[in-house]
Amino acid sequence: VHRSRKREESGSTLIVSLCTFQEVEQRAGGRSLLASGTDSASQRAKMLWLQSWTSHLTNYSKLFQRMLCEASVKLPVLTLFTKHPCPLCEEAKMMLEPYKDKFTLEEIDITLPNHSVWLEKYKYEIPVFHLNGKFLMKHQVDIQKLENHLLNLELQDERNK
Repeated sequence: VHRSRKREESGSTLIVSLCTFQEVEQRAGGRSLLASGTDSASQRAKMLWLQSWTSHLTNYSKLFQRMLCEASVKLPVLTLFTKHPCPLCEEAKMMLEPYKDKFTLEEIDITLPNHSVWLEKYKYEIPVFHLNGKFLMKHQVDIQKLENHLLNLELQDERNK
């Protein structure tokens, strides 16, 4: 009874094998590996099991640390001022799809009562985009402009570290 788990990680596949100590005992011919004795096969099996689990713990520890680091990185906020329906806004969101891991998209419906300031300002301009609270572009997505601003923010973050 051997289990394995696949995990996709940046283009490569990491296969993690999981097996219990009892499964190792079964593979050793049913002899108890915990029994005291100096059986060299038993000792080798114990060592292999310990090495295997040490390796798994080390790998998972590294993965966990990396996941924590990535989670702590705060993504820039790209705000989309929109209304419903807005075909141009839907088209703009489709253009942004390849970049969705580079920012957090926040949508603001300018027709809602609590957004009357934005309705007055952007009534005939949508879609309008702000990046981290500052105007970025309107009417359509300018990919080059977006990429440049995201890169500048990334460089600023690295300088501040």
